[in-house]
Amino acid sequence: MAAASAPGPEPALFTLAIQTGSEVTIRSPRAGERGIWRVTGQANSNADDPAYDVIHIRTGRRRVIRGSRLVVVRAPIPPRSGGRPR
Repeated sequence: MAAASAPGPEPALFTLAIQTGSEVTIRSPRAGERGIWRVTGQANSNADDPAYDVIHIRTGRRRVIRGSRLVVVRAPIPPRSGGRPR
């Protein structure tokens, strides 16, 4: 007989926040909006739905896109330590 799992809280879903350096895709992309984009900063600050400056990773094209259309693919890469002392 298989052991039943104990009732309890379900595991929480983890969502990444959009921040400078994050890699994102665009939900329901329009012409020229496919692929992976890197967030360079926040553009127009609107409390309900902020816009972000993004750059396409392959082509370097810049766009300003609302946060509600962005899906985080990869968190920002943390800066490297100073490396070896010289």
